[in-house]
Amino acid sequence: MKVTTEKLPKSLLALDIELDRDQVEKGLDRAARRLSQKVNIPGFRKGKAPRFIVENYYGRSALIEEAYEDLVNKAFKAALDQEQIAPVGQANLENVNFNEAPFHFRVTVPVPPTTTLPDYRAIRIPHAPTELTDELLTEALDTRRERHVVLREPEEPRPAQQSDQLTVQLESFLDGEPLEERAEGTLPPDSTIVLEPGKLIPGLYEGLLGILPDEEREVIAHMPVEHANENVRDKDVTFKVKLLRLQERLLPDWEELPVLEEFEGTLDELRAKTREELAENLRLSAERETIDGYVKQLIEQTSYDVPDAMIEQEADELLHQRGHEFERYGINLDQMLQYRGQTHDAAVEELKPQAEDQLKSMLALREIVRSEGLSADDAEIDAEIVRLVASYEEDQRERAQVMLSTQMRPTVAGTVIDKKLRERLFEIATGIAPELPAPAATPELAAPADAQPDTAENVQEVSVTAEARE
Repeated sequence: MKVTTEKLPKSLLALDIELDRDQVEKGLDRAARRLSQKVNIPGFRKGKAPRFIVENYYGRSALIEEAYEDLVNKAFKAALDQEQIAPVGQANLENVNFNEAPFHFRVTVPVPPTTTLPDYRAIRIPHAPTELTDELLTEALDTRRERHVVLREPEEPRPAQQSDQLTVQLESFLDGEPLEERAEGTLPPDSTIVLEPGKLIPGLYEGLLGILPDEEREVIAHMPVEHANENVRDKDVTFKVKLLRLQERLLPDWEELPVLEEFEGTLDELRAKTREELAENLRLSAERETIDGYVKQLIEQTSYDVPDAMIEQEADELLHQRGHEFERYGINLDQMLQYRGQTHDAAVEELKPQAEDQLKSMLALREIVRSEGLSADDAEIDAEIVRLVASYEEDQRERAQVMLSTQMRPTVAGTVIDKKLRERLFEIATGIAPELPAPAATPELAAPADAQPDTAENVQEVSVTAEARE
């Protein structure tokens, strides 16, 4: 068998396969046996007629028709083994010529993507940690205190005042048009707001002070230029508000906070602990922002050749992940799609851009892991298992230890490598990464199990259609 390959865009590989005479004859022999088992041939029991009788009885074209699919699939699988090709999606049969010797056909298969990194060690991202100020510490302590607020109905109806919690029906309008769509004839949904200057848009807070239960007010507030909704930035928005319920918010005394937080120590010690936690959160947040900025530039500068089949598989996986999330609420994937008025294929198509972005990120980062020689040894994996086991309840730790040390050990190894990768990305982005070892010392890292689909048996078959034949 002769196989010629041609590299095509989007990680497609074309295989021109020319069958040997022996392959064709064996295929025709098998086809003759199958035909003789299907129908009666005068003078022979089913399955016993020799090939030349079957061929004379039905004609060579019928024999080729019967052998066609079997010949194509067996030759295709043999070609994959011969050329050591591992498809990552369904093959596509483009044309076949079985009418005259030599028999040959052409098939295209999606193969693993290629990823070409830029000079990734030259990418720099500014790193500016947020300063821990007294204001931030006060906000963090206020948040702790807010967790223990008690709501109480006023003894007598009264106007709303600062720190009250209001349940309202609220509509917002820009130039007379509603900003939120609502079915005709339905009321605005109930909203809960806290009447504090820092928690409401300037203008809305002042406009709601003094509102009474069942009162309706119209408040015009000017939106800040940095508002999340770009359509209302630096514009006047009209709020129509009806007060449904007013409740007083009773905050605990500061001295009670350590007990309420189940903290063994004084208020000053709780404040010190909060400061430490806040400092660590700010550090991690700044590092995450730097890493995210680096990854964004890395993806933009990396060259990819990704097969469409792999993007579609990733989109399908994303769709089923969403289906699993809805199962927690008693809704399966089919019901979710029916509610949205979408077919499965349409939903997959909609998710392809997100799937492509995720694939590009994964592929680029996988190349970084390889290039940097990042790996996890047994000692590091065991240490991570110890850390993870400690996070379980005491009565669950023995079972968790067994599970993490056996079937979940590869996952734990991935966690170790992921931590190393994030540390290395931060070092590269800020220019403090250690020098790379010599190429010979760089260990080869196997791709994660989910990095590319397995070469399943059904992938190594060609969908045979009449349109593919010449």
